[in-house]
Amino acid sequence: MKKGILSLFIVLASASFVFGQSKVTITGMVTDSTTSEPLPGVNVYVTGTNTGATTNTDGNYEVTVPSDATMLVFSYIGYETQNVAIRGRTTINVALHSSTQRLDEMVVVGYGSQSQRQLTGSISSVEAERISNLPITRAEEALQGQVAGVSVLPTSGSPGAGMTVRVRGTGSNQGAQPLYIVDGMKTGDINYLAPSDIESIQVLKDASSAAIYGAEGANGVVLITTKSGNRDRSIISYDMQFGVQEANTDVNPMNASQYMQYMEEAGETITTASTDGDTDWLGETFETAPMQRHHLSLSGGNESSTYLVSGSFLGQQGIAGGDKSQFERMTARLNSTHDVKDWLEVGNHLSYSNTNRSAIAEDNVFGGVVANALMFDPLTPVTFNGTPDIIQGAIDGGGTPLTNGAGNYFGVSRNVKGEIVNPLASISASQGSTDQDKIVGNVYAKAFPIENLEVTTRIGIDYANQLYHTWNPEYWYSTERMSTSTSVRDNQDKWYTWLWENFAQYKTSVGNHNFTFLGGISSQQYTHKYTTTLSGPLFKEGDDFAQHGTVEIDGKVSGSKEVQKQASYYGRVNYDYEGKYLLEVAFRRDGSSLLADQNKWGNFPSVSAGWVMSDEDFWPFDFLNFAKLRASWGQNGSLSNLAPDQYRSLITSTGLRYPDGTGGFYSGAEPDILANPELKWETSEQTNIGLDLHTLNDRLTFSVDAYEKITKDLLTPSSPPLSVGNDAPYVNAGDVTNKGLEFQLGYRDNAGAFGYNMQFNVSMNNNEVTYLNPLIERVSGAAVGTGWTATFFEEGKPVWYFRGYNTDGIFQNQQQIDDYINQQGLTGYNPQPGDPIVVNTNGDGLINDQDKVEIGNPHPDVTAGANFGMNYKGVDLNVFVVGSFGNDVILGWNRTDRGRSNRPAFFYEDRWTGDGSTNEWFRADMTNPYIYNSDMMVFDGSYVRIRQIELGYSLPIELLSKVGITKARVFGSLNNFFTFTDYPGMDPEAGSYNVQSLGIDRGVYPIPRKAMAGISLTF
Repeated sequence: MKKGILSLFIVLASASFVFGQSKVTITGMVTDSTTSEPLPGVNVYVTGTNTGATTNTDGNYEVTVPSDATMLVFSYIGYETQNVAIRGRTTINVALHSSTQRLDEMVVVGYGSQSQRQLTGSISSVEAERISNLPITRAEEALQGQVAGVSVLPTSGSPGAGMTVRVRGTGSNQGAQPLYIVDGMKTGDINYLAPSDIESIQVLKDASSAAIYGAEGANGVVLITTKSGNRDRSIISYDMQFGVQEANTDVNPMNASQYMQYMEEAGETITTASTDGDTDWLGETFETAPMQRHHLSLSGGNESSTYLVSGSFLGQQGIAGGDKSQFERMTARLNSTHDVKDWLEVGNHLSYSNTNRSAIAEDNVFGGVVANALMFDPLTPVTFNGTPDIIQGAIDGGGTPLTNGAGNYFGVSRNVKGEIVNPLASISASQGSTDQDKIVGNVYAKAFPIENLEVTTRIGIDYANQLYHTWNPEYWYSTERMSTSTSVRDNQDKWYTWLWENFAQYKTSVGNHNFTFLGGISSQQYTHKYTTTLSGPLFKEGDDFAQHGTVEIDGKVSGSKEVQKQASYYGRVNYDYEGKYLLEVAFRRDGSSLLADQNKWGNFPSVSAGWVMSDEDFWPFDFLNFAKLRASWGQNGSLSNLAPDQYRSLITSTGLRYPDGTGGFYSGAEPDILANPELKWETSEQTNIGLDLHTLNDRLTFSVDAYEKITKDLLTPSSPPLSVGNDAPYVNAGDVTNKGLEFQLGYRDNAGAFGYNMQFNVSMNNNEVTYLNPLIERVSGAAVGTGWTATFFEEGKPVWYFRGYNTDGIFQNQQQIDDYINQQGLTGYNPQPGDPIVVNTNGDGLINDQDKVEIGNPHPDVTAGANFGMNYKGVDLNVFVVGSFGNDVILGWNRTDRGRSNRPAFFYEDRWTGDGSTNEWFRADMTNPYIYNSDMMVFDGSYVRIRQIELGYSLPIELLSKVGITKARVFGSLNNFFTFTDYPGMDPEAGSYNVQSLGIDRGVYPIPRKAMAGISLTF
């Protein structure tokens, strides 16, 4: 009773305090200063408080403020923010200016920021407003289709899978990921980031922009700035999304009747049984899967400090595998700044994340779940009723056939064996997950000892502790694939990078000549320690028993440690005259422990210039309110593909022992790899010319860039004579050239209650290996199946192009075959009617491996993206489209060594069945290498995908203000629902974990389509 009275007293006292305050209601209209049109959705709030409102569709607002309030703030995207003194007024009308907002916006560059007007390099930005509503789970996805010159390819559609990011083409024969900088800290992986924490992303595309990062900028630099607090007001925001996912593919393997007829025509003997049915294995493997996202942030500040605290959760299950293929991420962030003295600011950017990922085998024809669903025998049922002879025989032989949750044995094929097994049985036996804790951030101090001088020191860390834990059960899939014992494995990885940087910036002017000087030094160390433990058998099968105990059988512990150190000196000078003539010169010198003393240091210079033509008195085009011409040249480096100690010959004793004559052994040692002290930096040299135009009072913007990027001295494995007897070292053996054009076009406008915006970008790129060491004819890459090395690195060709037999139609009859052989004098190929006509490309009269030529290119010629948005009276619609054109994909999940594995249904439907039936597709055949190692397995991978259609509604501010909410938006979206492509495989977009396998479809995990609904609240 006393507690109830006390609570009532507190409520009444609080109410009397609140309602006792004197309030004033202010109304008015906000318009465009040029057109006088009303502006809907303008934020109006009292400085330093959460009290605010938003203009309605007619540009009108009404806000109730404390009587002692002194200032209203009017902010709107694309317009200059205005602070307006109240001065006792109850009606305040404001006209916002939009003409120079974008040009004066600050863009983050290396170790500082510059206005858009002053940029001389090629830098593209993606702001928070464009990120917030995108259907993304990883930060890299925010770049896909948003930035010209940047391609983003998922390595898989499975939850938590990585992304392949390329800035202006593939510049290396190994990894070519860009350098990621988050709030000034270098990090190798940005999957820990919650996209809702990101304020902006800047991509430094040309060499002059990236040159300040020298040794690590050859593949481009991605600068990410996370959100911070606001000194004027405190904000609480919450975003939530729920959705369902399903497979987005039109692939159909043969059904049972097609399969049996095709196998009969191909000469394969099929075994049937009373249990035979007609199983749609893709339909059985894929399922509807849920996902959810939550993000909560609190931010604010005062005259001396700002803060932002946020937390997020992402949970996503897989469309194949369910919780056996899932990803969860939890994040926490603290960003703050503090003005300790007038001359000293300190602050921090700190984040913690925990990720947990379970994944099924994929991108693999030797056990991948999706590949199994494509190739498995459609006659076999998902589960057996009872215990058929094939299962009983396995049990009698000591095998352990697997059962489902109901205790029924999974179906086992009598025709398809080896690695190709029942995909649902494979999922049930799949165990293991990867759990990672990661801390990334820095603390800094910024001093202002004299006017215009800023001195910064900051210390950053990137620490990750990862455990991959799995256990292997007993199983019997077939007579060729079984496990008769259990084991448990733990792989422990610890990565730790510390980075200490000290730099200073000084600005000065002499008349109309303006200078900015930057100089700094940095030191960093990267350490990776790996330990693996294997033991068994388990006391009992199950997660609770999958722990290391007494090692009874096959116990094993091993590991490694890797340390890399780097020191750097860098500087930059920016000059402009009256803001019209712009010049930037940068230089960085880096030293690395990965190279021998004579090549340890690398120098990376750059220069860029700009001319703001529209500021000239003689500028004749009044309709162009801004025009700037840019040009740049620079060099960057890369050692990302080099491991420690590659330049010297290390000694190993692994596997080396010799009999001592008494039954024992002597231990031996030998050089592990050949020494190569001549190793040096990969260097990327790039030239760029660009033009930026703004017109229609800054509503229409256009930019174009032309570039040539030459990556020299590629780090490539060498090929010494076999007589040497040691592994090959890396050598600097090749050059890759990327040439391209980039176009970006944007338009936005408001016409009363109706507002709309459009952004387009198109990128064209040509990729070619322009030099390879003459001692190396070509470097082999990835294999398809068991008999075809399909990708190669060769001078005059694209990086890891497709190489195979070229065909020219289908033999229709024996006479055509005889003419083909006799007229060309060919040997080595004995075709039948219905087989492909193989081109004797070298004219030697022999069909063999020497006739293989370039048959495809995995790199697109053109990539594009388009965003369309509109809003009307609280309703908004956004459409996001991406496209890729000119790349090829190999349909690579057809096993020639497993002649009775299933094939796509179109193999049956389009097959040659007699003279004149078709000249496009071959007869029923399961093993012919001139079919399966040829251009007949290469398809156009071009596609257009509508990545998002989103419809939202923002509740009226008049309603929200009564409950203390400043913004509430509900929305629904369809993501990746519509894909337009001629590619007949699983997914034209999903890539590969292996850079050498780009464009090979081994039964990839398709990118799911998602139906999402959510709400965004701001208090």
